[in-house]
Amino acid sequence: MKIHCTKRFLRAAALLAALIYGGHIRAQSSCTATWTGDACTVQSCSWTMAGNWSPRRVPGSTSDVCVPTLTTADATSTSSISVHSITVDQGGSLLFGSGKISIATSLNSPGFVTLFGTKLSAGSIDLGSGGELDAYDNSSVTSPAFSNARGTVSVGTGGTLRLTDNPVQLQNGNLSGGSWLVAGLLIVPSDISQITANAIPFGTVVSIDGIGSAIQDPSGNNALSTLTSVGPTAVLALFDSSSLTLSQDLTSQGIIDVSGALTVNGTYTQESGATTNMGVTLTATSVSVGAGSTLGGAGTVASSVTNNGNVAPQGSLTVTGNYSQSSSAKLSEQFGSTLHVNANATLSGALNVSVNPKRPPKSGQSYIALTFGSLNGSFATHTAGFTLTTGAKSIQVTKQ
Repeated sequence: MKIHCTKRFLRAAALLAALIYGGHIRAQSSCTATWTGDACTVQSCSWTMAGNWSPRRVPGSTSDVCVPTLTTADATSTSSISVHSITVDQGGSLLFGSGKISIATSLNSPGFVTLFGTKLSAGSIDLGSGGELDAYDNSSVTSPAFSNARGTVSVGTGGTLRLTDNPVQLQNGNLSGGSWLVAGLLIVPSDISQITANAIPFGTVVSIDGIGSAIQDPSGNNALSTLTSVGPTAVLALFDSSSLTLSQDLTSQGIIDVSGALTVNGTYTQESGATTNMGVTLTATSVSVGAGSTLGGAGTVASSVTNNGNVAPQGSLTVTGNYSQSSSAKLSEQFGSTLHVNANATLSGALNVSVNPKRPPKSGQSYIALTFGSLNGSFATHTAGFTLTTGAKSIQVTKQ
């Protein structure tokens, strides 16, 4: 789910769909100016070259511009563009430089639009399925009808993208739809209190990637600080030393990736269907893993944890407070992983041990499944074929 991997995947998928199915390819009759790139040379391939257009003239304010599949229209050296509409077909690309771009009616793009310090304004913007808007340097978009229902908005490392108007997908604090991949700074007019998938599985992805990357309001405040919920199949991801601090409780029914640092000034509650993938640090007043949810991975949970669902260390997972596992819950580990509980561990339920089929443990081989400061109770059941030995500060698992 990293930004660069996601971008490669989306580009490949969109291009393949265009080539195989011919989807979203605009009929020539709707285009008064179609990019051909026929006049491009190794040294130059500019928007302002008449030979790059059919018919052979540079688009003007009344032009309906089309960028076909498998072409790249380069407007990076053009400081001012005014057209009636633009359509970028699936698998096509349009590059804008540090200038002002005015589109009187619509920008429709199931393809790729890239802004390099661009001030873009349009009556409406629609990123179709697989469409992508990438922003670098200091860019801005002004559009009262900017829709990213199933596309991607990406802000490159060190870049800024300012949205003058709320996108269609952000209304009344609810962000519902599209992928928002932020390795720089995304500025939106309103705070975000909910992330929902709007009935489309994984239809809403918010990714913060890298130190200093953030989604902010126009005053420079954290626009996600008001986040209270992540809905079913929606995704919130923190990558590469990024951090996010929330001012209140957080409830998740979706997917949260903590490869950075997440701080919840309240209770972090996982409800049925939720998954938390640990990588670095989750800090909260308390953490509740509900039935039908999973907290897994490696790193540190700076809190006490109540497990009524599934906790699944991958490598080393540390709980700095108490750990309480109910009779219906399970601790799931691949042979060799460990849950470290710094304070008290209260146990019930199951210990489920899996093995790597390519490197299964030999008879007599053991590992430490759990360490603790103190212990109450014991696992009610554990995986057959293993023996559990409880010591003063740990539980050891041995292959029979």
